[in-house]
Amino acid sequence: MPGILIRTDGRPLRAVQASLDRLLPDVDARIFAVDDRRALLRGHLLDALEARYHAPPEGWLTSLGVAAAQPLKDEEALTLLRTRDRERTPELGPLAVPRVGGRDWHLASVRAPQAWALVGGPQGIAWGSTRVAQIDTGYVPHPALGFGAPGGTWIDVSHAQTDMPAGFGDNPSQPVEPGGGIDPLTGFNAGHGSRIGATISGCAPGAPGGAYFGVAPRVPHLPRRITDMVVIDHAQREFAHALNAAVAWGAGAVNCSLAMLTSLYFPEIKQAVNDAYEAGVILVCAAGNYVDPVLAPAKWPRTVAVGGVTAADQPWSGSSFGPEVDFSAPAADLRRAEPLTGGYGGGGDGTSYATAQTTGAAALWLTYRRADIEAAYGGERWKIPEAFRVIARSTARQPAGWQPGSHGDGILNIEALLMAELPTQLVHAPQA
Repeated sequence: MPGILIRTDGRPLRAVQASLDRLLPDVDARIFAVDDRRALLRGHLLDALEARYHAPPEGWLTSLGVAAAQPLKDEEALTLLRTRDRERTPELGPLAVPRVGGRDWHLASVRAPQAWALVGGPQGIAWGSTRVAQIDTGYVPHPALGFGAPGGTWIDVSHAQTDMPAGFGDNPSQPVEPGGGIDPLTGFNAGHGSRIGATISGCAPGAPGGAYFGVAPRVPHLPRRITDMVVIDHAQREFAHALNAAVAWGAGAVNCSLAMLTSLYFPEIKQAVNDAYEAGVILVCAAGNYVDPVLAPAKWPRTVAVGGVTAADQPWSGSSFGPEVDFSAPAADLRRAEPLTGGYGGGGDGTSYATAQTTGAAALWLTYRRADIEAAYGGERWKIPEAFRVIARSTARQPAGWQPGSHGDGILNIEALLMAELPTQLVHAPQA
């Protein structure tokens, strides 16, 4: 069932949310406010109500206080959420209460501290030749990325690039692109690249409120700016250029917290994905947000597709889902770097964050198991991303009640990933 735009009968959205939570106590049943009376309700929640209570979902909508319900196409749902007025968008309840890990529950969930202990601790990792690249909205010089810190930044500013699609920057109402991968903090998803980048490689031991770490602290990191929004139907060639450049730069893992709604793909982008796989590069992609189907490039077989979960180990209600998802990782209520303020805050939601944690996990795996990986797969580089996928799936943590399938084989477990034996039998994935 597609997403549904609901309008209340005058009751506050918070009351609708509370009713849903009571009816579906073991499901992440959050809705996504568009304004003070309208919200996006994911269709799978109505399916869950019907299955549990054996009654048509229309009746439940009325009892919840919904006066009108309009099915939305995927593009309509994303546009509504992207263009909503934040000042008229209410908070629908407190952040989920973590079971473990406190403010940075996501790190505890994926067992990042245990993995760091294997490689010298979060501030003592010798990355050697390991590098990660990120194709996104670019970066800003945030303290979480080492700017202003005594040791300096690990962002490769000399190779960071901006490659925006033709027509961007020609609008006189938009600022001139600063170049060099810098995010001017304009557009629908301003700052996205810095928030996600810090989730990959952040390291700020003195951050206000407590030390802030990405999953792969201080790993050499190349940002490429190709867009100012996370939907990149318009930037397929730019994505291909950036991915090819990341491979040439020596990235072992590339983060793609971006997606396409279109089904019309340029040959360049598929070729770049295929070439990266053959070169041994782990391309980690977000399954998608607020729409049901897993989006490209995550749905292509030569990428690692990551869905999202909450602090309660439940699939996040905003995550795309389907058989293409390999596994899931935390994607709701994360502490994150805030590029607009230079500080830190909560509210990090989306499979973009799950993807970033997985990219960090890939960097840790490539570093900790470097000699073994080269000995086993050095002659057939495609086996490196394939082995990562196989091990990450087989070691994924399955909480009680987890059903492998639409949200993958479980929740990312980085400690187990690093400790697992390398597989000897691997299947060459078909081309994108």
